[in-house]
Amino acid sequence: MKKQDIIILSAVMLALVLIRVYFNIPNFNPLGAIALMGGVLFGRNWLAFLIPVSALFVGDLLLASNNALNQDYLFSASFLTVYASFGVMIALGMLLAKKPSLSGVLGGSLLAAIVFFAVTNAGSWFTLPEYPKTFNGLMAAYTAGIPFFRNTLVSQVLFSIGIYVVYSFATQRKLTLA
Repeated sequence: MKKQDIIILSAVMLALVLIRVYFNIPNFNPLGAIALMGGVLFGRNWLAFLIPVSALFVGDLLLASNNALNQDYLFSASFLTVYASFGVMIALGMLLAKKPSLSGVLGGSLLAAIVFFAVTNAGSWFTLPEYPKTFNGLMAAYTAGIPFFRNTLVSQVLFSIGIYVVYSFATQRKLTLA
């Protein structure tokens, strides 16, 4: 990847983090897309983890400094669960990196939203005392997460496709559908 492409992609990700900070709609944000597309566009490169995770962390720090995010969240079990799900999304994106396409990004973004839902709600079940550590407790955690899934899914798809299209045009790469 050329240095100019790295700068363009990093700038797009930073702009999206600022959108999250200043337009904080619950579960409708570009974070999952940043993780997935970091893997897709940086490929099997250490930057695939460094730049998206750094961008996400800067966003969390900005939200915490503005009291829009509970400061106790930083480095909590919930924080670690969310970042673990981002790690899985980056790895998923790396699998798609060999031949990026619009259909691959669409499928990857749907799967990434499901991964986020599964990992974070399992993490809530595991770490929160409100949920009994039984199968029924796990199902209760997943049920509690359902109302938030729609925004996660829609934002994951829209932002992932948006990043792919913007990056393709900005770097003058051929936009492939399949």
